[in-house]
Amino acid sequence: MKIDINENNFLAKWLSGDLSKEDQQAFESTEDHLAYKDILKGVDRFDKPIFDIEEKLKEQKDFNATYKGHQKSRVIKPMTWLYSAAATIVLLIGLKALFFQDITTVYTKNGQMDVITLPDHSVVHLNADSSLKYNEKSFLEDKVLQLQGEAFFEVKKGASFVVNTKNGKVTVLGTAFNLYARDQTFEVHCYEGKVSVQKGEQEVILTPGKGAKYIPKEGFSVVEISNPQPDWLQGKSSFSEVPLGRLIQELERQYNIKIRTESIDLNRVFTGFFTHNNLKTALKTSFDPMNIGYVFDGKGLIVLKNK
Repeated sequence: MKIDINENNFLAKWLSGDLSKEDQQAFESTEDHLAYKDILKGVDRFDKPIFDIEEKLKEQKDFNATYKGHQKSRVIKPMTWLYSAAATIVLLIGLKALFFQDITTVYTKNGQMDVITLPDHSVVHLNADSSLKYNEKSFLEDKVLQLQGEAFFEVKKGASFVVNTKNGKVTVLGTAFNLYARDQTFEVHCYEGKVSVQKGEQEVILTPGKGAKYIPKEGFSVVEISNPQPDWLQGKSSFSEVPLGRLIQELERQYNIKIRTESIDLNRVFTGFFTHNNLKTALKTSFDPMNIGYVFDGKGLIVLKNK
């Protein structure tokens, strides 16, 4: 479900707790929720101004009665709730830039990976073309992150650790797991400990050696995994019955190349792997079993064609 925080009254409903359960869950899985949550913590530290509306109204009436330069005009009592709501929204917008200074964002480009050590000493291995966001200042209190792409997490034992994605949420306690969240795909593999995987109202609990993949209109499918770590950490990308388009996207990420696919059926199903250290070998192991030819057409551009 797509959430538009700029929609009329959306933030006001959130602040007052009037969002529907569905909207609340969808908002909590967005990057904006983490930022606005931290903004509210900062707002609570400010002293609220004291304003006596009745006293100020009386002063204005006295002034109007004695001021000869204008005709007597009707004074309308201001709607204090509206002013308060407007002031709150303005304050939220004004403080958003300030509190974003505490948001740490790590990006990886195509052909690049990174390792991040979090404030609680948990470690995140970020795959190519991925991003990770968290509030460094409040992380030890909240332990909430936002992931786009794919990452392997080695979580220190302690308080609940939450990873939000646009496709779903993962909650863990001292564990190791791999999370893939791209396009409409949401897939989690558990290697240590216990993992709670949530998508809307649906939840599945994973133990070591178990994985879950969310399939739209069908729900979660639980699978067995045998490797001690994700293959991509060992320099290899593996696939089991995935659309050909997903294989091609991963080739582009790992080798920082562009592949033209106009004459190829991207919905064909692929099972196999490719390594990350030799492009020609990767193309051969990917496309020869599918009876697909490929030619290099300019720098970094590969054109696929049926044999």
